Amino acid sequence: LCSHFLKKKAEVKTMLRMLPKYDNYMQRNARKSLLTKFCGMYSVRLIDLPKTGILGDIFLKDEEEHVFVIMNSVFPVEGSKFISERFDLKGSTVGRECSIEEREKKGSRAILKDLDLAKETHIMKSCSENDEEIGISLGARPKSVLLSQLRNDVKLLAACEVMDYSLLLGVVNLESKSNLRYNRSIKSRIEKDLFKRKRKKKSQKLLTLFSYPIQPFLAPPLYLVKKTCDLIISTLSTVVTLPFPYYGAGMCTVDGGQLSVLQGKRMGDRAIYYLGIIDFLQPWTMNKVLEREMKGIMGYKKEAISCMHPKEYASRFLYFIDSQLK
Repeated sequence: LCSHFLKKKAEVKTMLRMLPKYDNYMQRNARKSLLTKFCGMYSVRLIDLPKTGILGDIFLKDEEEHVFVIMNSVFPVEGSKFISERFDLKGSTVGRECSIEEREKKGSRAILKDLDLAKETHIMKSCSENDEEIGISLGARPKSVLLSQLRNDVKLLAACEVMDYSLLLGVVNLESKSNLRYNRSIKSRIEKDLFKRKRKKKSQKLLTLFSYPIQPFLAPPLYLVKKTCDLIISTLSTVVTLPFPYYGAGMCTVDGGQLSVLQGKRMGDRAIYYLGIIDFLQPWTMNKVLEREMKGIMGYKKEAISCMHPKEYASRFLYFIDSQLK
């Protein structure tokens, strides 16, 4: 879990306004959705806080209210130990590049952006014909499933008239020898989790293969057995494997849905990808319209500016993600 302060009143109003649609959507799509899972919104009032105190020289009004939300984290608690790259992707290209200073200062914790990935993809295409060595490689079927879900998620955000969100993506290189901070025990736990998922899929395929000739007769009982097994596995994984005192401690998985952790390739090496859509509480307001127009007057291409009408933003977002996934 993580928390986020809502510094703008517009974000609070947006959260409350979109909550009914968000709740209805999550009840039907929570298992696959990549949208941040909100756990609650809270307000804190600082009463009679001195102007000079433990927080330093600050000037707060009496009983000033601070609003924050608690949400599921896209990355695991131990992510800083093994995530080698982090991307924040919006589909915008104006100002969307990580500075050299930030890369040198933060290393693997630096947040790479749209232009960083686009430039890398362009260079790699000229050097290699193997798609697995270019950009974010997931494979044809996982990419198709992921994009299908992203379209559904983004459709909700467009209906709620919000924009400026991004796809947060973390990369775990399972074969990198140069990453000195990589933790081997964590690597084995990630691979063990993936092995369990593969074994479950294989057993389901074998069950389907052997039951095909008598499938018309076995369909109802097989359906019940499958649902019962899924329920038991889900219950056991929830009750038995969750550590205490907080969710995520000592684990390399996240409760972000079936598509929040995917296996793929990165630069030809086996990799794990953590994904999630974040920061979707920014409404399309007059201030954003004016910001867009001003940047246009300054010479920037309007279609490349982050500020964009929610429907246009959604289309550009999906187009960029599609172009960067392999």
